[in-house]
Amino acid sequence: MTSLPSLGWPDGHADSHTGHLHPEALPLSWSPDTVESMLALCQAAYPGEGCGFLLGEERDGLRVLHRVLPIDNRADGPDQLRRFRIDPRDFMKAEREAAHSGLSVLGVFHSHPDHRAVPSRHDLQFALPTLSYPILALDGSGSGAPQLSEIRSWQLNDHRLFAEESIQS
Repeated sequence: MTSLPSLGWPDGHADSHTGHLHPEALPLSWSPDTVESMLALCQAAYPGEGCGFLLGEERDGLRVLHRVLPIDNRADGPDQLRRFRIDPRDFMKAEREAAHSGLSVLGVFHSHPDHRAVPSRHDLQFALPTLSYPILALDGSGSGAPQLSEIRSWQLNDHRLFAEESIQS
């Protein structure tokens, strides 16, 4: 994966996160299939933001992500190019699906089309504590499908700012 030094930043990035690793967050663990599922969903939504839930379990000191649950970005029209919005009913459906599968909703992922994988002020405004927030940065400057340039995950800290989570694949 390459970085995106030439691409812009979502509004408010500097005051939405600490720039440090979260001291208490469990490392994330996911399979290549999980990443491929997230990527395919986000590529299909490009140039808008794609989003979905991550179902899994906490065990052996890790947050193990097993399933991707796609959802529709409910942001209005052009807002989908820079934001995602989740209908509360989608969250309830995800909770039911997770419980039915013996799992928990551990995170909400989304893409940043042609931006870095750093949370925006909008991301911070709607984040819930304890959930992981992986962000997939997509670079659509080449031909064909947009390419994944970076993936980083975030969780709210005690000061209600995002702190980065470590990822073990």
